[in-house]
Amino acid sequence: MTKILILYYSQSGQLSQIVKNFAKPFENSDNFSIHYANILPVKDYKFPWKGYNFFDAFPESVEHIPCELEPLDLGDENFDLIVFAYSVWYMSPSIPSNSFLLSDQAKRIFKGKPVITLLGVRNMWVVAQEYVKQKIDELGGKLIGNIVLRDRAENLTGIITISYFLFTGKKDRFLGFFPKPAISDEDIKGAEKYGEIVKKHIEHNNFDDLQHNLVKAKAVKINPYLATTENMAYNRVFTKWSKFMLKKGGPGNPARKTRVRIFACYFPFAILVIAPIEYIFFIIFAPFRLGKIKEQIRYYSSTENKANKQNLTQNAE
Repeated sequence: MTKILILYYSQSGQLSQIVKNFAKPFENSDNFSIHYANILPVKDYKFPWKGYNFFDAFPESVEHIPCELEPLDLGDENFDLIVFAYSVWYMSPSIPSNSFLLSDQAKRIFKGKPVITLLGVRNMWVVAQEYVKQKIDELGGKLIGNIVLRDRAENLTGIITISYFLFTGKKDRFLGFFPKPAISDEDIKGAEKYGEIVKKHIEHNNFDDLQHNLVKAKAVKINPYLATTENMAYNRVFTKWSKFMLKKGGPGNPARKTRVRIFACYFPFAILVIAPIEYIFFIIFAPFRLGKIKEQIRYYSSTENKANKQNLTQNAE
């Protein structure tokens, strides 16, 4: 019998639905044993978000600072496959998800195991996935597959609808005419087909072309503009803001309230004003970057770890 561990933290409940649909093909077979492990912070992040709390979580998200977690009972901790499902906060895995990756328990269970990442996101996730790739590698695991379910709304429209969802918890149409926010019910139900693909590869005991088949089934879609934008934003903007805010202490520290509020004003300005300008420049220069764009699409669609390759090259030298 194949033992599968599904690790996840679901703040709004959306990722829980994704996980359960992905696992349906395994639940319907006597050849598989599924262990669901819901990551729980000692002090949870309440949903829907309060405005200040949403922005106050920014620096710890960006700097990958862990929170305290409730212990997970995983039995003998020996699984044949690990599915690590996570959402993205500020271009990083959610704080509870990242906290587990940094735990001693993760060091035990990931070592020597094949891992599939399963993401439920708005539209920016490649920076977070690069970080998760690195952590899986450091833990001794092997990433064999990646599945990304995303909000299909256009970027600016999605900002309005996802804000409505995050701060109200409602998944209906904002003002009656905007598209429904977050990941569609159809796509959430559709996670089952990716579970079927993974199941077939387990039955054939061959993961070599798993990611290729997942990509063919549209499990991953790369938007080159968004991938470029989030790399620039994370490295040039987010890291600077996070350090600026952390100089005034940790979450809830009264000393950093002013800086959190300044960032809360800057954030929508950056999205609504700076991002569209960057998009114009991207479109202008895209014809001169076609080779790099194609390579970007290929790489981010894969399970390759660029950082790991660089380390191997340096060690060889």
